[in-house]
Order: sequence, then C-alpha cells, then structure tokens
Amino acid sequence: MDDTEERDIDVVRTRLIQRFPDLEPGVIEDLVVAMLHRFDGCRIRDFVPLLVERAAIRMLDATYSRAPTLPADSVLASEFFAVSPPEPVAGPATSSGRVWGVFARRSPRLL
Repeated sequence: MDDTEERDIDVVRTRLIQRFPDLEPGVIEDLVVAMLHRFDGCRIRDFVPLLVERAAIRMLDATYSRAPTLPADSVLASEFFAVSPPEPVAGPATSSGRVWGVFARRSPRLL
C-alpha cells in the first residue's frame, strides 16, 4: 500500500467514525482492515479506498436498522488533504475475527 492509499484509507476511517458515532472506533478500524484484506493481491489499487468504504457502509447499514445521518458540521474529505495524515498507532495487529463475530450475530446477510 502506497502513501496515497494509506491517506485515503485514513479519510475513509474518519468518515465511518463520524457516520457511526455509536460504534467504538476499534470496531470500525477492524472492519476497515477486514475490508482492505479483501483486495489483497489486486494489481489496480486506484479504487480500493472507495470500494472499502462502500463495503463497510453496506455492512454497517445492514447490521443496524437505522443508518445515522451526518451532522451539519461534519468534516469534508477535502479538509483532510490539507492536513498531514495522523501518525500510525504502535500496537498489536488487529484481527478481523472480532469484527466478524460482532457483525455475524446481527447481519441477516451473514446468516
């Protein structure tokens, strides 16, 4: 993953956290990582952040009966490009097992 894709995934992660404020950021992080792994080995990576965001939103919308609305003062994606990306957090690698365990119980698509 190159720097541009990493920055775009950070923007996707931030938008998902804003769109679903009731979820813990760790759950959203694990979901983004799981969706990102679906595209491992793809040669063309230009649309991976968009596809990750759509897949994550689709899963979260299917899991929760009500899709939250964005607040009026939400941050736009263009504002993130003016700011340097956040520093990566050092720690153990996240596993997608926790994500699928959370969503498998609630999602009718995964039954």
